[in-house]
Amino acid sequence: MCGGSTDVDKTFVLPAASVRMVDCTYCGCPVENHDPVYVSETPDGKSTTQFCNYGCLSAHIDEADLTTGTTCEWSPTQ
Repeated sequence: MCGGSTDVDKTFVLPAASVRMVDCTYCGCPVENHDPVYVSETPDGKSTTQFCNYGCLSAHIDEADLTTGTTCEWSPTQ
């Protein structure tokens, strides 16, 4: 298990066609004007956040410090 994740705290990237268009969670621009990325915290397919593109998603992850304290286990022998 990577970083102690459980099914409850995983995120899922959704296909653009399955989500109605709204403003970007990070920058506030309309996502339909860009190459949108939709993220859900549940596997049921309901978007919880949306971003103009992977750049806004990456900036949101960095600014919210979402990777702090998460690690994957890896060994050079794997």
